[in-house]
Amino acid sequence: MNTKNNRSREPLFSKSDLAFAIIVCFATSLGFLAVPKNHIAAPAGGSITGTVRFAGAAPKLEKAKCISPEVCGKTHSYDRLITGKDGGVEYTLIYLANPPAGKANFPAPTVTQVNCGYTPHMAIATRGSSVTFVNQDPVLHNVHGYYYIGNDRSTAFNFAQPTKGQSSSQQLRKPGMVNVECDAGHTWMSSWIWVTDNPYAAVTNANGSYSIDGLPPGTYTVVMWHEGWKIVDTQPGGRPVFSGAVVEQKQITVPSSGSTSADFELK
Repeated sequence: MNTKNNRSREPLFSKSDLAFAIIVCFATSLGFLAVPKNHIAAPAGGSITGTVRFAGAAPKLEKAKCISPEVCGKTHSYDRLITGKDGGVEYTLIYLANPPAGKANFPAPTVTQVNCGYTPHMAIATRGSSVTFVNQDPVLHNVHGYYYIGNDRSTAFNFAQPTKGQSSSQQLRKPGMVNVECDAGHTWMSSWIWVTDNPYAAVTNANGSYSIDGLPPGTYTVVMWHEGWKIVDTQPGGRPVFSGAVVEQKQITVPSSGSTSADFELK
């Protein structure tokens, strides 16, 4: 008997194997074996959460006397220190000074001029992205952005928006802190945009809270940056000069999963 020839004529799959394969294909086509989207695992990593609070009662800050009171009101806040529930400080920048490898991909921000103020007061932008400015006031605004390096500043962009509903975009090619002002007599108007390649950053919400997620385990330096609120001088034309940013940092260790807290306090 030629055993070798008999083996060569044996089928590659048994009838039971073939039947099982048909059942699997049929079930998959009907969706019985599909994996629900909400069962897809989230990116692994730890988190840093925390709150920025003002110690004690927040000071009563000076207000600006407005031009165009029919649009801006008689007075307007400088929006330099905005506190909420339990003294939480809104619009404070939090970032890692020694971030792990990663690429920033923050949504392109839109800054709206409404009631003679900028909203939001602080935003984060990925370097190379564009920020859109929208004038919702029936009055002339001038959008003048400055890059800040220490106490020195240089113009990043400067343009007018004279009509309500006007929209303009500016690309932010250089990393750094950008302060936006209005040169059309609205000396109280100011906002900040942090332009960065660092994906590990956040801005505190109305309660002063923040969260930075998706971190590999390790030891990091967490930096708090707040613009400052104390008036120390006044420029010609009435624009106030403030004392400068308040910067603090803490070193913390993040585990492979779970959350680590880093709270800050202004006073």
